[in-house]
Amino acid sequence: MKLFFYKVCILSFLLLLSLIYESSAQTVSGRVIETGGKGVESATITVLNAADSTLVKYEASNKEGYFEITNLKNGVFTVKVSCIGYNGQLLNNIRFNGSSVKLTDVVLNKQSKELKEVAIESKHPVLERKVDRWIFNLNNTIAANGSSLFEALQVAPFLKVSDNGVSMAGKGSMGVMVNEKIVYLSGTDLTNYLKTLRSEGVEKIEIITNPPAKYDAQGDAGLINIVLKKNESLGWRGSLSSTYRQGFYASYNNNLALFFRSKKINSSFTFGQSRYHNMQNNWLNMIGNSSQILSNEQRISITPGLQAGLSIDYELDRHNNIGFIYNISLSKENNAFVNSYSYGKSNTVDSVLNTNGEMYRPLFAQTLNVYHDLKIDSAGKKLSSSVNFFSNRPEIRNNFVSESESTYAAVRNNNSSKYNIWSVQSDLTLPYKWAKIETGIKFANFDNNADVEYYNYVHENFLLDKTRSNEFNYTEKNLASYFSMSSELSKRWTAKAGLRYEYTMTDGYSPTLDQRNKRNYGALFPTAYIVYKADANNVLSLNYSRRINRPGLSSLNPFAYYTNIYTYFIGNPLLLPSYSNNFELNYLYKSMVSFTVFTQHASDVNSLLTTIDGPLVVSSGGNFISRDNVGAYVSINRAFFKWWENSSSASFFYSSSKSKIKAISIQNGTSASFSFNNNFKATKQLNFYLNYSQSLPSTSGNTYTYSVRDFRVGARLKLLKDNLIINPSGFLGTVNKYDVRFNEFVRTERTDYYYKNFGLGITYLFGRSKVSGNNKDISFDEKRRAQ
Repeated sequence: MKLFFYKVCILSFLLLLSLIYESSAQTVSGRVIETGGKGVESATITVLNAADSTLVKYEASNKEGYFEITNLKNGVFTVKVSCIGYNGQLLNNIRFNGSSVKLTDVVLNKQSKELKEVAIESKHPVLERKVDRWIFNLNNTIAANGSSLFEALQVAPFLKVSDNGVSMAGKGSMGVMVNEKIVYLSGTDLTNYLKTLRSEGVEKIEIITNPPAKYDAQGDAGLINIVLKKNESLGWRGSLSSTYRQGFYASYNNNLALFFRSKKINSSFTFGQSRYHNMQNNWLNMIGNSSQILSNEQRISITPGLQAGLSIDYELDRHNNIGFIYNISLSKENNAFVNSYSYGKSNTVDSVLNTNGEMYRPLFAQTLNVYHDLKIDSAGKKLSSSVNFFSNRPEIRNNFVSESESTYAAVRNNNSSKYNIWSVQSDLTLPYKWAKIETGIKFANFDNNADVEYYNYVHENFLLDKTRSNEFNYTEKNLASYFSMSSELSKRWTAKAGLRYEYTMTDGYSPTLDQRNKRNYGALFPTAYIVYKADANNVLSLNYSRRINRPGLSSLNPFAYYTNIYTYFIGNPLLLPSYSNNFELNYLYKSMVSFTVFTQHASDVNSLLTTIDGPLVVSSGGNFISRDNVGAYVSINRAFFKWWENSSSASFFYSSSKSKIKAISIQNGTSASFSFNNNFKATKQLNFYLNYSQSLPSTSGNTYTYSVRDFRVGARLKLLKDNLIINPSGFLGTVNKYDVRFNEFVRTERTDYYYKNFGLGITYLFGRSKVSGNNKDISFDEKRRAQ
């Protein structure tokens, strides 16, 4: 079966590759020059329908004045050529009838009078609907004026942006791409990277709520693709930024970004240094019919970190590009914690266990991506290939002392993992007059060697407890192939469909237990999209996708991680992947109001089971729950005045779940949330923003989540010809609280992260402002499961 699948994938890919030269989409190409013959850079070439002057496509000329516009259909068109400082040209009755057109040189004469001021208003609406994604045109918002991309993303619909990353309303964490290439950073590393990108350099943000077959089927959330502006000037530029945050303790991060671009080389270098100092209080109560455990913990963490990245893209010739991206990060988190557990019945306390300790969590991770892009012809046919490697070395060194009136234990619990992940992939794009075809193959290999050591302090020495220690080796191989096709069926209808197949082989072995678990499985992941454009103001779309959620690698290790001598979490090597089917119906009105209705059915959802036996509290994961969600999401993006923009959203969904075991008590319920984001333009150099969001109480499965809210306020002041940006900000959040209901007891957890802080950010821009550098990265979705 496996050999047959390999052959089918390879033969299918080669067959599609042979189709490349069968047909070619029509193009119009040429050169824009001055009177003396010098090429005109950044001239705008616009193709319009001759009948009604509606926009078909547009492109800009390169450094030498050359341009090429691809994928044009048969018909009669008008070509408009314009550039600031020149008199434009209009070329009428350009006919396409099965062959491409090469225009003679277009000569632009300089205007006799120098323009003192040019005001350009973009014709692109703030929000657009394409066949498989939403387009958010950031340039049409006040947020694009002098802000980092991290700040600008906060006004985008469907998204929730915080220091912990980017997530989608009603779903989980999202993947972030730059120019269709995955950026595999998470948490503070991701937010620091987004802060190095300036909103002025972003053309648009693509929000993919249901990813098509081209992308990995892993995960039930979506993707965002940040499209950077093209035709940036040659030279170099950079930015230096520093942010100070005062909460309960002070934290800071510093970032340096350098970009260089020549005719052949496109490169970027980033460096970040940070020190985060946080405190959190946690209360965990487990109250049952016959017993109760009440606990509280205070944890103080200090995390210094370094992060660096280098990327170089080199143009071998007009058809070939090669490049590499290397990222490295190092952090050393230090935790000091104190907790107290009270054991008893009803209001009676039988015993109290106090624990204090220190936890040291060093982390070293690096990623290397090497790629090659082959532009097969001028019609847009392209073959992209890449090899990716990721290495991660997380460690946990946990030393604690637990004591009560009758118990004393000093423990050293060490947990180390060595992740090595590599993948190779190739993607082929074939645009034709009648359709656009995408196909590709991918192979990924996981290796994880984990070691858990538990030491007891006996007679002034730490002695290894072999019954609580374990070694675990895990390998996983994934082979994937996909095919998708999209087509404009008419002026009103556009459709896209795709099919992805992924075959997975896993092998987990514990030498300590002499226990091996092997599993091979394959699955098909279809996707389908259809868009109906009734008129310029009304757009309807319907889409479907099937997704998979494979368990994280750390959750498969069959041994225990201890909080104190009686409380621990144990991994489950028998965890299965969870599958989900997702439907969305979208409506867009006047590119301003979007309304979405969605449904999701998920089976074999990985959920936590906690058991209590006297003072012993054991938690482990299992595929216990199936879940059905149905909900709606609405967003409004509107400028009330030239100085006031508002981006508001609200969501609601109903969740119905079933449990395979009686120990998990299921309740059906609802969830709702809303947000208001306001940007105010006081002057050309000064903006303010005021944002508020709140999630109402919700029920999903056996978890009840209490209401949470946050409030953000800030300003952006530009000085020194807009090169110095000062950004004061304030944030106010609330305590997180939720209940997990089991048949015998209710587990209530409340965490206070002290989300009350003031921040001050300073950014200095230098060099040529339009140099973009190489912000390309490679799709390497497997990294997420090793973090």
